Parts: sequence; structure tokens; C-alpha cells
Amino acid sequence: MRFLISKKVLTLIGIVGVISFFSAATFFYFHTPTSEARFAEQAAKVIEVCKDESYKPACYDTEIPKVMDRGFSFEDAFKVTALIQNQDSSYWYCHVLGHNLSAKEAAKDVSKWTEVVARAPNGMCSNGSLHGAFQERFRGEYVSEEQLEELIPEIKSICEVKAGNRDFTGLEQASCYHALGHLSMYITNADAPESIQLCDRVSIEGEKDFSSLCYDGAFMQIFQPLEPEDIALVQDIEPKTQEESVAFCSQFEGKKRASCLTESWPLFIDDIDDDPRLVENFCSSDFEGFNKTRCLSAIFYVSAARTNFDTENITQMCSVLSGDIKAQCFANSASRFLETDYRLAQKAVNICDSAGKEGVGETCFQELLFYSGYNYHVGSEPFLRLCNALPSPWKESCLNTGKSPVRAPFYAGD
Repeated sequence: MRFLISKKVLTLIGIVGVISFFSAATFFYFHTPTSEARFAEQAAKVIEVCKDESYKPACYDTEIPKVMDRGFSFEDAFKVTALIQNQDSSYWYCHVLGHNLSAKEAAKDVSKWTEVVARAPNGMCSNGSLHGAFQERFRGEYVSEEQLEELIPEIKSICEVKAGNRDFTGLEQASCYHALGHLSMYITNADAPESIQLCDRVSIEGEKDFSSLCYDGAFMQIFQPLEPEDIALVQDIEPKTQEESVAFCSQFEGKKRASCLTESWPLFIDDIDDDPRLVENFCSSDFEGFNKTRCLSAIFYVSAARTNFDTENITQMCSVLSGDIKAQCFANSASRFLETDYRLAQKAVNICDSAGKEGVGETCFQELLFYSGYNYHVGSEPFLRLCNALPSPWKESCLNTGKSPVRAPFYAGD
């Protein structure tokens, strides 16, 4: 088969390769010459504009990028975002904003889009700025089969732990493979089977298998299109009902089918919101073993964000579950806090404290210990912040080792 040939496709490898740079771009937005007073003034203006909106996060997604039209930089916009988040806890999940800011910055000079990726901040907005930067650049760009064959060897090496002078954390590497899944849908013009095959070809072999994360990114592109271009890309294949999603996913087998069904959660989530116990039904009939664990993890990640990271609501949700599923609910919810924003470490610990009252605290704290060495570079400021927030003996274990077991996360989606 062949795909539409793009004149710009020869730069494809760069769009994925620059993902590596973001591990070095840590919080540049905290070190700009703009005064704190000016940041605060812009944050106040945005909050004022959005104060009467029924859903403020959507308003923030639109209004914050406008500060870049008023003489503020890409990095400044994230500083303003942080100040708004400090005042409005409903906005911790600012993934869409990350997309918007990256696209706006890249539009100034498309030839410098790689620099935008390198400057994308870590530790906030669930990697939205990272994903948005390269997705926006090549949305709608397709490659020929021959060109794809030439690019496979290079793409395959992009998400290695160490690429050149770059050193990924576990989460950054996982996010890289997840992003490759999104990208695969663009370059194959939404040919799902071909995209999944591409994931198999670029995922590394050995002790870590990230292929499922790549599948997740591809299927997420189908079930959760964000922008008009995304919607247009998948409009001919996107399932609209629960029944259609099951039929669509039946063309795949094993891990691929499990990933497809898991990413179909938007068609089921309202039912689960009404009764969290239905999560077991959603993840039971077509899942077993590790696939079932990943499915549950995905739903708990989504549910935590849908509560706007409200610890009380999350505790209520997890508490109605039982046994191992209850333990996983608390553990995954806590780790979702860390994945979303580095500043939420204490709230993640609070979730595990609540888990302890439900008799499943050990599982929850063990998950945070894993993520201490998975999300962060050991010894970094965010790493130490998490370790020091943990109670004994978890604090000592974190500070003394800071090493995570060799495994991919159960979920590393958006």
C-alpha cells in the first residue's frame, strides 16, 4: 500500500527525535527576566475573564495563550499558568493548554519547531506541551511506504534510554513511545492496522517492552481526537457507540486488542462515573493478567483527572471497590498526581494516607516508591521533594535507593 507523499516528510525523524531534548529542558519558565508582579497581573486578568464560565479550564486553555500576544514568552505563559493553578485547583490537568502554547510558539517560525520541543517544560500539564509541539507540526503529513522503510531504523532508536547525550527518565521514555503511537496515525493517514504494525517495528526489544504504550497512543488518537484536524483524520473510522468500539477492536488480537478496548473508555466513562464498581465489568470480559491491570490503571488515571485531582472524591471512588482493585485504584490515582504535575507530590502522599485507612496503604506507597525513580532523575529537586514528603520507612527507602524496578508503567497516556 502507499500513503500520500508530503514534501516535508524528510524531516519526519526530527519530529520524534527532538522528544529526547525535553529531558534537559527543566523549568526554564521559572527563570525569565519578567517580574513576578507582571506574571501575577496577567494571571489575575485571565482569572477575571474566566470567573463566570461554567467550565473554567476550557476558558483558561483559550485565554492563557493570549498573554503571548502581549509581550510574554512561551516560558512566561507557563509561569502564568502555574500562578493560576495555585489559585484554582480545577486546572492542574492543563494538557490541552500545553498543545495550544506549543502550537502558537511554533507558528512564529516553523523552522524552529524543534527548539519549541526542547523548551517544553517538564513536570506540568501532563506532557501536553511536548506532545503538542511535534503533533501540531506534522498533523496531516503522510509518507510513502518507501520513505517509511527508510525512516524505520532511525525511528527505532529515538526512544532508547540514552540517545547521544540525552538521558531519559522512565516516564519520559514511556511518553516518547506513547507519542510515537500518536505520530503513527498521522503518517499512515489513520490506517489503524498499519499504525499498530509500525509500533511493533519501532518498539525496542529486551527487558522493557513499550509496544503497548505505542498502541495506546495510536488508539487514543482514534477515540480522543482533540482538534478539528484530529477529528477529520479519524472521522471515517472512529466508533461512535460502545457496540461499535467492540466491533472495531475485534480486528486486533492480544495486547493490541486490549489496548484498543482500553482506549475506548470515553464511550463508557459516564457509566463508570455513576458507579465506579462498573470498572471491573469494563476491564474483565476481554482482559486478563497484565492487560487487565493496564486497563484498570488507565481508567483510574482518567478518573483522577476527571475529579480535578480532588483527594476526597478519589478516596470515595476507590473506597467502594474491593480487594486488589481497591488497592490499585489508590495506587494508580496517587501516581497520576505525580505524572500530572511535580508540585502534587504531597497530595499523592495524602492519597496513600487515605489508602492506609482502607487497609491498602502499602500498595499505594510502594507505587510512589517505584515512581520516585521512574518519573524523576534520582537526586533532582522533584525527586527529593517526593521522598521528603513520604512517611517513614518509605522516605528512607526513597532517599537511600531511589531506584525503580525494571518495568514499564501500567499507563502513560494523556
